[in-house]
Amino acid sequence: MKKVILFLLVAMLFVVGCATAKDGVENNINKPSEWAESYASKAIELGITDGVDALWLEPVNREHFCEFVYNMLDKTGVEWTGTIENPFGDTDNEKVIALYGKGIIEGKSDDTFVPEDELTREEAATILCRIVRYMNLPSTEMYYVFDDESEISEWAMDSVQVICNLGVMNGIGTNRFSPKGNYTAEQAVTTLVRLFDIIPGEENTNLSFADSLNGEMPDDANYMFSPLSIKMALALAANGAEGETQQEILDTIGITDLDQYNESVKSMIKSYSESDLLKIDISNSIWINSDNTPQKFSKEYSNKVTEYFNAESDTVTNKTALPRINGWVNDKTHGKIPTIIGEDNIDFGAMLINAVYFNGRWQNEFYKGVTEKDVFIDKNGKKTDIEFMNKTSDMRYANTNDVQIIELPYMVDEKSEDMYISMYLMMSDAEFEPEAVLNSAELSSTYVALSLPKFKVEYSTGLNDILKKNGIQKAFSSRAEFGNMFDGGNMFISDTLHKTYIEVDEEGTEAAAVTAVTMKATSAMPTPKPEPIEVKFNKPFTFVIRDNSNGEILFMGEYSYAK
Repeated sequence: MKKVILFLLVAMLFVVGCATAKDGVENNINKPSEWAESYASKAIELGITDGVDALWLEPVNREHFCEFVYNMLDKTGVEWTGTIENPFGDTDNEKVIALYGKGIIEGKSDDTFVPEDELTREEAATILCRIVRYMNLPSTEMYYVFDDESEISEWAMDSVQVICNLGVMNGIGTNRFSPKGNYTAEQAVTTLVRLFDIIPGEENTNLSFADSLNGEMPDDANYMFSPLSIKMALALAANGAEGETQQEILDTIGITDLDQYNESVKSMIKSYSESDLLKIDISNSIWINSDNTPQKFSKEYSNKVTEYFNAESDTVTNKTALPRINGWVNDKTHGKIPTIIGEDNIDFGAMLINAVYFNGRWQNEFYKGVTEKDVFIDKNGKKTDIEFMNKTSDMRYANTNDVQIIELPYMVDEKSEDMYISMYLMMSDAEFEPEAVLNSAELSSTYVALSLPKFKVEYSTGLNDILKKNGIQKAFSSRAEFGNMFDGGNMFISDTLHKTYIEVDEEGTEAAAVTAVTMKATSAMPTPKPEPIEVKFNKPFTFVIRDNSNGEILFMGEYSYAK
């Protein structure tokens, strides 16, 4: 009798165990590790784990990993069309066959897939790298050096480097990759979620450089950045780069012909410098820190950036770097941005800097006598009394896809009549891409009662992660190709720093931006007016300063929190 009871207990435990394994990932019975919890939750939310019977902490087999991969790619909009002949005699899994048809997975031999084999880490890296290639994601190789590098199979080496460089996979323990180690379900979904996050969605594939940067700005603070300044500083770098490094930079900042862009910069700087009433100063400089490198800028590079960017070239030491460089920045921004580097930044070998200063008066100023306190409602619903400027007049206005747009043009000299620069105020209850909306909007003269806060925004940020995410990869690695910039040797970009300032009042706008790329070795009778459209910017709004003659976005920002 005892043997029968014992047998029944064992049988019941076996059934419960099977049920647990079957529910596995989807029902989260087997809880993931703490470090993987957020990734696991997102994987379930995205449907990556749909239909897969696997346990978080257990090794994942080849078939289950393929199902994870298929589910993830399906969420990115990959089309699974066409008839694919199944070459494998040991599986008829449609998701496996579909991935084979895309070149993402291979069999263990020409006609066997071995679906139940446990996946190794180097096999996973190889499949993930094929996804990167298939999706045309920017990538670089040969950056990480692992202590167990000799254990990585030759056929997997490049894939391991690419995937680690993208931050999709990490090593384990103390600088080991463990290529032959088993890949668990929680590791699998973690890497696929990371990869999913860097694959552009269909709605993001054609974003402009300015809108791409804007999408990475903070949601919990006022901000402003200068697409023009960032673009020009990176163009300085591109002129000293070659090969894949140069192409990644150009693709990211939207330059198809560098020589043509250089000519446009030369023309832009000349045109802006000739205007007195609307002041736009564009300044560029390149610096070598002789304490940290024996290299000098090559004569060809120095001549090019001097000719097209009017760039100054200078040499500093660790002792003189801060006062000299910050002094240059303070001077070129008229004191609005006193510094760009601190003690933490003086270990550079080379530095490329762009500064933009803007001071413009409205064509039609706001009358100070009607500026008065009103309530601004921030993103969190907080209400604050601040000063609002008010004006009722004909203004160019549009309401495009529920985005209200007001244009406020700046005054220009008669000799600069070709210049046409405006601030655009944009407000909506929904998210939108400012440059895309602006380019498609049809503004027309409308009688408007405008109410706008007086505001000032000072903002600083590092750009490394944003630029990497937008496609510049190799320039930040030891395989960067900046040989054209120097008289010998090479360097890579170690940091990108960006600071901005803007103040808007009744008379106009004063704004400034600095971008530093640091490098290390490696009268008629009036017509009666109708009732005006009331437009009150009493909640978060976006502002854009654009040169309408060439389409360049000088500044873009958001005012969301009353100060």
